[in-house]
Amino acid sequence: MNTMVILICVKQGVPDLSEFGDVYQLGYGLGEDKPPTSALVKKEFQRKIIYHLSPHEDSTLACMLLRPGPIKALTSARFVEDGEVEKVPRMYIKTSQDHVMKAEQQEAMIKRWPPLSVYELDSDHSPFFSTPFLLFGLLVKAATLHFGCSFTNPPS
Repeated sequence: MNTMVILICVKQGVPDLSEFGDVYQLGYGLGEDKPPTSALVKKEFQRKIIYHLSPHEDSTLACMLLRPGPIKALTSARFVEDGEVEKVPRMYIKTSQDHVMKAEQQEAMIKRWPPLSVYELDSDHSPFFSTPFLLFGLLVKAATLHFGCSFTNPPS
């Protein structure tokens, strides 16, 4: 991949894993003579790239369940700014030890579609495995502050 393509991909939020070598297993759903339609991080790289801070038992199960991602969805996702989408409050949780979505890619996504708030976890790409209790705390905090949820008085 040339430098210009990598810079464009970084700006668009497409994961650049080139520092790890040839990590993708590509799928050719439209035929071998057509561009790839799906990508999956090869098994031998999954823990190192996606789950490096997660407990081994969780990453083992996650690797078993991991499925190919659709390339077109990753490269062409767009958000229509028609006013309706702005009615949905959103937050962003940056994962500071993420090898999939680098800090500059996360910042570009935040800038492109600003959330109400940005939080940060010292986590890999999968905070639900590597920092589940901290993630839960942030979600409760966001629900309380931004979305009007109350967790102190459960319904009777």
